[in-house]
Amino acid sequence: MTKELYIFLGAIVGALFAYITAMITAKTQQDIARLNAKKDITLQHDRLLEERRKNEIYTERNMLDVLHRTLSKISLENSQTMSYMQSDENLEVPKFRMRYLENCDRLHEAMSIVDIYFPKMSDTLSEIYGQSNVFWGYQENLLRTDIMINPEGWNDLLLKVIKAGEEIGSRSRKLKREISARAKLLNENLASFQLNTINSQQLK
Repeated sequence: MTKELYIFLGAIVGALFAYITAMITAKTQQDIARLNAKKDITLQHDRLLEERRKNEIYTERNMLDVLHRTLSKISLENSQTMSYMQSDENLEVPKFRMRYLENCDRLHEAMSIVDIYFPKMSDTLSEIYGQSNVFWGYQENLLRTDIMINPEGWNDLLLKVIKAGEEIGSRSRKLKREISARAKLLNENLASFQLNTINSQQLK
């Protein structure tokens, strides 16, 4: 072969090797880019899931807070203490009924929360609602009864009011214990999320 042919073939082989090397490099870079993209998508997906779960925890904690405070108000409004106060104040029936309706509003709010977020608490809260109606029914009759004229009837009504109030208090305390247990679990989950976030930032 002539010298020129060797040079020509060498150029072709060199170009072919260069082309193959370029193709391998391009494919390798594409594979790396694809893996990095997949990794980024997975990380983003995990971050979004974690963020959504944290938001759910914050929402649930807020609902537990509202429910706890509502139960405290209901317990007070349906208690022996409140019965004595209403009797001492000679509370008029129209004003008494307004307070009853306000009490119902609080119960309806609490029932809405448990039906949506904590259905396992619904039965106990329904029992509270039933006992609340018993409490206010007997309490209205108590306010209508003159102790001087009918002391026996007055005392009988008072005992029924107290019993209904105790039933409400007992069930409210039960729900509050469940609320505390649930809140503790949510706080532990939230602390775990925060620890994972700190660890992830330190690894970067």
